Amino acid sequence: MHPQLRPRLLVTLILGLLPLCSQVLAETSQSAPAKLNALSRVQLSSELAARLTQVRVRAGDRFEKGELLARFDCTELEAELEGAASQQALARRQLEANISLRQLGGNISELEMVQSEAQLAEATAKAKVLTHRNGYCAVRAPFDGFVVSRSVEPHQRVDVGAPLLELVDNRGLEVEAIIPSGWLEKISIGDQFSVAINETGHQYTATLKRIVPVVDPVTRTVRVIGHIEKETASISAPDLLISGMSGEARFTMRDKAKDLLADGTAKPAPKTQGAN
Repeated sequence: MHPQLRPRLLVTLILGLLPLCSQVLAETSQSAPAKLNALSRVQLSSELAARLTQVRVRAGDRFEKGELLARFDCTELEAELEGAASQQALARRQLEANISLRQLGGNISELEMVQSEAQLAEATAKAKVLTHRNGYCAVRAPFDGFVVSRSVEPHQRVDVGAPLLELVDNRGLEVEAIIPSGWLEKISIGDQFSVAINETGHQYTATLKRIVPVVDPVTRTVRVIGHIEKETASISAPDLLISGMSGEARFTMRDKAKDLLADGTAKPAPKTQGAN
């Protein structure tokens, strides 16, 4: 090979490899601490001031949506509801009688008609309120899940607002990761990332769904939230992942800055004087 051709071939080879090197360097993998959060976690509180006759679940028990969890003694409330229903029926009959008498030409004033209509409306409203309150006598599960804690026992009297049960739904889990704010320009909503969970020893695939738009002024970090893919959330058991588990989220970073050689177009090699 002609000695003057060697520098030109070397430059051409280097310029040809630079786009590939730039593409490799444009993507890096970084990890951040992560934890699992349940989409549904609720503290059930008493809507009545009454005595509990049943508490059918304990911490760790599994339940299905609509299942009876606890029941109150609502003897007095049921009696009030029966009385309200009787008053409603009486008011309705009184109004119907007044209407019939007026149609037959009876001496029924407009004021008496208005009063009978108001009495029926009042009795109906009272019965409706008591019916609604009576629905609180049975505490039913709002979703499928597990009992986290139980704060009451059967035969215990509780006040309105007293905590009863804490429930969690582990079927829908979010991954919350704490990342440096400088990563925001290198990730996007919809990106997939991997999550290694310490308690299970397995790795799962998640999709980035939300970025909390607040930067911690002390740590300069941001919370990002993703959803674990269903097909990877059941490696060995359907209930393998539970809220509170922790691990490490690994993101693939993309440099969004425009690289001069990132488009893969190599600059033409400079002409070498004396080359043929």
